[in-house]
Amino acid sequence: MFKKAIGMISAAACFASSAIAAPVSINFADFAVGTAITNQIPGVTFSLIGGPGPGGAPVIGGFDSLGLTNSAGGDYETAQILNLRFDGLASDVSFNFFNEGVELSGAGHTYFSAFNTAGELLQTGFVGFGGAFSLSAAGIADLQFNNNTGGLSSWMFTLNTLDADVSASEVPEPASLLLVGLGALGFALAYRRRAARKPA
Repeated sequence: MFKKAIGMISAAACFASSAIAAPVSINFADFAVGTAITNQIPGVTFSLIGGPGPGGAPVIGGFDSLGLTNSAGGDYETAQILNLRFDGLASDVSFNFFNEGVELSGAGHTYFSAFNTAGELLQTGFVGFGGAFSLSAAGIADLQFNNNTGGLSSWMFTLNTLDADVSASEVPEPASLLLVGLGALGFALAYRRRAARKPA
């Protein structure tokens, strides 16, 4: 019984550790122009939100800087938001970004916004012409890049690289909890049997 309990606890530990995602490190220049990117990169899923461009998967493209665009066709019209949903909770997030053109006031500014699993804003910032950026926030579930046009006009940008550390959710999976519970029960039964064998 003692050996079985050890086995159950080991299995639970392995199961729990398998839920931890590998670090994300992406250079979008490694993909061919026109490649649609959704969930084929472990650790993160990409999607487009809002008009005026058509929905669908964002594709690799750009004019002056190759990257993942806020467009389903790699050209205009574009979506308002490029959304990144992490498979767990992300920290140490950094990225390289390029605006295909920028107005210094009004529409055309692109912002990034990081949200937790409850949809609460953790951090936001303005990317201007673009460049390298690092986020101080941890526990990021979604990272959005917004062209700040309210979906009223196209404004194209490219996400060139993305790096992040992604860990499993803080809530253990039910199966893991069950295995740990069975292991603890095994320990208790083994201890009880051992105690019953001892002479009084």
